[in-house]
Amino acid sequence: MNTTFPMLIRREFWEHKSLWIAPLVWVGLITLFFTWAVIQGPGNPHAKMMIDAQSTDQMSLNDRDREEMQNAIKLPADKQETFFAVSFLAIFGLISMFMTFVVFFYLIDCLYTERKDRSILFWKSLPVSDAEVVLSKLAVGIIVVPLGVILLAAAMQFLLYIIVWLRLHGSVIGEVMPDWSFVAWLRSQAVALGVTLGGVLWYAPIAAYLLLLSTWAKNKVFLWAVLPPIALPVLEKVFLGSSHVAEFLGRRFGGYIQEMRVDPSAFEASNRGGHVPSVSDVYNAFHLSNVFKTPDMWIGVAAAVALILVAIRIRRFRDDS
Repeated sequence: MNTTFPMLIRREFWEHKSLWIAPLVWVGLITLFFTWAVIQGPGNPHAKMMIDAQSTDQMSLNDRDREEMQNAIKLPADKQETFFAVSFLAIFGLISMFMTFVVFFYLIDCLYTERKDRSILFWKSLPVSDAEVVLSKLAVGIIVVPLGVILLAAAMQFLLYIIVWLRLHGSVIGEVMPDWSFVAWLRSQAVALGVTLGGVLWYAPIAAYLLLLSTWAKNKVFLWAVLPPIALPVLEKVFLGSSHVAEFLGRRFGGYIQEMRVDPSAFEASNRGGHVPSVSDVYNAFHLSNVFKTPDMWIGVAAAVALILVAIRIRRFRDDS
């Protein structure tokens, strides 16, 4: 059994500790602020609602009044799963956006740093090919980290649910709060997995471009990564009067969301007469099939393959001694 590639994956997390420390710190901060808002937050509307619910329990409500209040605020059985779907996707989005920045800095730094500190000489002395090294770094950025985000979001949703349950347990709202649904939790992760897969394929050429810069640039990798996308559209507009580069970059960065054609009304209860949308509406808001059918995605994948091959070749024949 070949253990080289798993070893290279572990190496990335040893040398680039931000890949696992940063998300844990981010999740810790979100959990801390969420807990504060739920338990202590003065003036917070959500905390106020929960405190009012506790105060209502302390009032002398008879069984009939209590039952009427519970029926008024209880979600229908077919829509309780929406609670889990929306909350998971919200948590997943928060962690994903943060990790996008972490992965960006990782990709522009991973191959550059090993040349800067001369550790590349040690790795080239081992029976490890340049292709394995470059592909391991790409795999960390577009496979391992995204999968880790899904698992972290799933664990965080369960933790936040426990915090809310502990705060509301015994209150009117606590008694009508949806029970934990393992099926809904699993279905939400399946949707997140599909969204992640589409995003990985769509943004693969950008990741490959950053890796190419990391193995090619002698210094100022960050400037090489951000200046061309900013300068080229400006120069084209000034000297040619056109905006083809800006349109191309806009399509590559924002086209994934456009192709999914996410329906925002599926997440807005106000658009449905104050009723909670059904979970099927939430899941159907993501049209993932459109993404996989568009030629832009597969052209981008082909471009990513070409860029990675160039990065491997540069690393193989570059003299860093």
